[in-house]
Amino acid sequence: MTNVLRTLLYCMWMCSIAVVRPNIVSRQYVRNDSFTDKVLNINPTMRYTVVSLRVCSTLCNVHGSCFGYHVTTSVCCVYESCQEKDITGEETGWVYYEEVINCDSGWMEYNGHCYFRNTTLRTQPEAMNTCNFYGGYLVEIDDEEENAWISQTLFKDVYCTDKYDCTTWSGANDIDNEGVYIWEHSGSPVSYTNWDGINPDNPTAPSKPIDCIDLFYNGEWNDRPCAYLAAFVCEK
Repeated sequence: MTNVLRTLLYCMWMCSIAVVRPNIVSRQYVRNDSFTDKVLNINPTMRYTVVSLRVCSTLCNVHGSCFGYHVTTSVCCVYESCQEKDITGEETGWVYYEEVINCDSGWMEYNGHCYFRNTTLRTQPEAMNTCNFYGGYLVEIDDEEENAWISQTLFKDVYCTDKYDCTTWSGANDIDNEGVYIWEHSGSPVSYTNWDGINPDNPTAPSKPIDCIDLFYNGEWNDRPCAYLAAFVCEK
C-alpha cells in the first residue's frame, strides 16, 4: 500500500469519526435543542477535551445519561441528567444530547425516566419490593413539574368521592426522624413537597406511626401509616 493511499484512508477514517448527523449521534442519543448555547449550574460527572462529538457520546454511555459538547473548544461534559431548571446562563457553542429512553410496555416516559402506576393495593414496604422486582423503585418526586406530570398523566383516570380512598404510594417516609422526610431508594432528603391543607398531620396524633407519604389524584400529598393498602407508582 502506497503512502498516498494510507494517507487517504486515514483521512477518510478521521472524517467518519467527526461527521455526525445534526440531531442524532447514535441510536442512543438525540439532541435537545432547548439546551443549545446554554450553561448548566450542575457539576458534570466528567469533563474532558475530546477529538470529536462521537467520542463524547461514548464517554457518556459509560458515565451518564446526557452530555454537552462545545463545538469550538471540543470540551465534553457528561451529566447524570440534564434538566431545564439547571440552566443558568448562555454560552455560544454548546450542544446537548440526551439518552433515548425506551420504556417497557405499559410504562410512560418523562424527563429521562419511566413510570408505571400499579393499581394492586399494597403496603408501602410491599410496594417497594414490587417496584424493585420490576427493576425500579417507588417514585421520587423532585419538583413541581414532575409532580404535575404525574397527577395529570398517571392519575388522569383516578377519581373517588373521598380522595383519601384512592391514594397512591410515593417512596418517601420519616420513619427514622419524625418530620424529616427522605426518599427511601436514594436516601435523599425530600426538598420539594405539595402537602394538602391539613397535612402532614402526624404532629396532631404523635402516638400513631403516620410515617409514609401517599398522593391524592390531584397531586397533593398526604402522610399515612405505612401499612395502609394503596396503589403505587414505580419509577426507573
